[in-house]
Amino acid sequence: MPYPPRWAWQCLACACLGTLLGVLGARALHGQSGAPPQAVTAESASTALREENARLRQLQAIDREAQATLRERIAGLVAQNGELTRRLALLRGVLVPDGQAPELGIAELLLSPHAVGGQFGYRLLLVRVPPPASGGTLNGRVEVRSLGQMDGQPQELRLAQLRLVLPRLQTLAGTLALPAGFQPQRLRVVLQPRGQAEQVFDFAWQDLVAAGPPMTAATPLP
Repeated sequence: MPYPPRWAWQCLACACLGTLLGVLGARALHGQSGAPPQAVTAESASTALREENARLRQLQAIDREAQATLRERIAGLVAQNGELTRRLALLRGVLVPDGQAPELGIAELLLSPHAVGGQFGYRLLLVRVPPPASGGTLNGRVEVRSLGQMDGQPQELRLAQLRLVLPRLQTLAGTLALPAGFQPQRLRVVLQPRGQAEQVFDFAWQDLVAAGPPMTAATPLP
């Protein structure tokens, strides 16, 4: 049997060498990747889970913020509804009198301290239930005074003088400024309708400041 020619042996040797180099190259590439395919897949899944958890935490934070905002809005609406109900009852009593409402009086008074010392914001709602034969607008003057102590001596200060222009309702608002060293004890509102006797209403100063919501009751002084 004749031996194969030399060139055949050379071709076979080259083929074996190429196969060996391919195997070695694949192993080298596998070594550079640092992890088998299964490990790469597990790492990708872990990264995806971490990203999903981060998204869920962000959604939970947004949901908590939305719930807090909703609770604040509900509380505000409840308070607003209570105020509207109170004012509606007041207006019904003024616009549809039952015979017991006074002809002229104070329906509400609010006094609140400002950030600047010695200054107080006020809101005053006057009401009038005119007799059926009168009607028209009641004109005159309104004075806001404070009774208290200055240097140990009793004093009465006139803090505001306003116009009275009252058909049925009139709201007066502004700022009262107290002099330094004056200690207020009472707030006095004097209604001076033209052609009629004046009416005086007294309020305890501290009760007004501490009340928060508007005071709705006052007793005319004799």
